[in-house]
Amino acid sequence: MLKQKVVLLDGRLEGDESLSPILDLLINELHDSNATVKIFSLRDIKMGSCVGCFGCWIQTPGLCLERDAGRDIVQAVIQSDMTILFTPVTFGGYSSEIKKSLDRWIPLDLPDFYIDHGEVHHQPRYAQYPRLVGIGVQHQINVKEAELFKVLVGRNALNQHSPNYAAEVVLNTEKPNTIRQQLQKALVRHDVLPLAKVVQSLMSTLEVGSKAAPTMKTPGRALLIVGSPKVKSPSTSSVLGGYVLNQLEQQGWDIEALTLRRKYLGGKSQSEFLLSVDQADLILLAFPLYVDSLPFLMMKALEVMAKHLSTHHQETPKRLCSIVNNGFPEAHHNALALSICQRFAVDSDMIWLGGLAVGAGEALVRGQPLNETQRHGPPVKHVIQALDMTSQALASGQMMPDEAGKLVAKSPIPFVPFSIWRWLFIKAASHYWRQKATANQVDLTTLSAQPYADVESAIGV
Repeated sequence: MLKQKVVLLDGRLEGDESLSPILDLLINELHDSNATVKIFSLRDIKMGSCVGCFGCWIQTPGLCLERDAGRDIVQAVIQSDMTILFTPVTFGGYSSEIKKSLDRWIPLDLPDFYIDHGEVHHQPRYAQYPRLVGIGVQHQINVKEAELFKVLVGRNALNQHSPNYAAEVVLNTEKPNTIRQQLQKALVRHDVLPLAKVVQSLMSTLEVGSKAAPTMKTPGRALLIVGSPKVKSPSTSSVLGGYVLNQLEQQGWDIEALTLRRKYLGGKSQSEFLLSVDQADLILLAFPLYVDSLPFLMMKALEVMAKHLSTHHQETPKRLCSIVNNGFPEAHHNALALSICQRFAVDSDMIWLGGLAVGAGEALVRGQPLNETQRHGPPVKHVIQALDMTSQALASGQMMPDEAGKLVAKSPIPFVPFSIWRWLFIKAASHYWRQKATANQVDLTTLSAQPYADVESAIGV
């Protein structure tokens, strides 16, 4: 670690100073190793969250369109030797502050895909990437959430092309010397990357809440919370979630749908948002996968709901289920996000009814109604069948059926093996991104630009 350039992203939430002594220990360890440390206290930094516009790929390749501190952080990260994510362990994931920054890392990748370690990932934009270290802090021991956190850091390292990584979870009630030793080891340790089998195993270990689920009176009231940041046009998440919500309405359920905005998570609008949560018997989360996890606003919503539910008694436990779609052909990339949702349910005394993991969501749906006769893209009959099965189960208060998950994970093209579908997906995506770039007068050379490879070239952009 001697004389390394280190970027430390401080993901403490507003008002939570219990993590500060551990952060101080970490900073001292870095200084003792003669590292040059640049610290970003994210809760004090004003920056926008990723809106999923892909402008950083097809308009200003390698640069977010938002000219704010998010750009500065991304530049510091790619030019560092080591980047450290310091965060409370939040349902097995990161705090919303870390997610707000991490979601802005998308410009560090190319839009094109390739197969790495047997899975589809985005190609690297740069020749070198920093080592990634995740330091999670728990207030009380939760082995399952600690394990989930470590897998998440490893998946980020894989998708962000880190040469190596380490993840450690410490307990804030431990003795300082014990914590210091844990930090020392994490800063130099090389952990084993969690590949496909590790992530796939998460799908089979998702459990119902810790207590027996009482019989649910149906029909009830269902609330759909759409976590896609795309709000100017129908999103894939709103289409998938809306389909289920409409099916529930046909079964006699009262329904409500809202798309997350920042205003819902603070002030008067937050009170209205939480009133909708209180009135719901069933909550359906629908969102896209962002950097192996939930988008910033979705993670923030879980934090807000968890705090509210911990102080407001619910006579009958609420049910929770999720539909997650990602931009890779393999559905298992969604497993971490579903696991985080499940841990949120358990921590909030909700009943987990399961999740649906949809691969290649944008390629399949593109915001189009599923039953539209003249729609673009691959067939979605299997998606409709899976959503019908899911809707029927939820309408009767039952768990999402395993068959639905198997349906959406297969090749969408009849009689075409998944390996062929994956190959077609990669080729079609490459054509799509080049077509979009050309429409923005971006040539193929510029598409692969490396604006942060040279510090001077990034100044004044």
